[in-house]
Amino acid sequence: GGGGASQAGSNGTGSGGGKGGDGTASSISGSSVTYGGGGGGTSYSSNTNWGAGGAGGGGRGGNSSTNAVDGTANTGGTGGGAVDSGLPGNGGSGIVIIRYADSYAAASSTTGSPTITVSGGYRIYQWTSSGSITF
Repeated sequence: GGGGASQAGSNGTGSGGGKGGDGTASSISGSSVTYGGGGGGTSYSSNTNWGAGGAGGGGRGGNSSTNAVDGTANTGGTGGGAVDSGLPGNGGSGIVIIRYADSYAAASSTTGSPTITVSGGYRIYQWTSSGSITF
């Protein structure tokens, strides 16, 4: 299985693919979310013991007849591996998060439609697509 942000993936065995490594949990968004999970390993031929994706958006592995699973959107998780004619999974899209004390002024402008929250003494800007911020 592929390595995650905080853990190596496990090795496959004769009966199946290895599990992807787990990602890293972060509370920058105001709640704990795990990002950067590794993709699961592939399973040869028609064996369905493919590796699970790691926590944090890693996709499950596939085999020669079942495509692997994509990484989860907005987590940066890696897609699962595949073998022969099976297709590997695509990596999940990332996310950009900026957090600072809400005692400071809000941004003068943003682009890209970020999600903006003020919670727990912080101002939090989150983008899941291209954007910018100006202070």
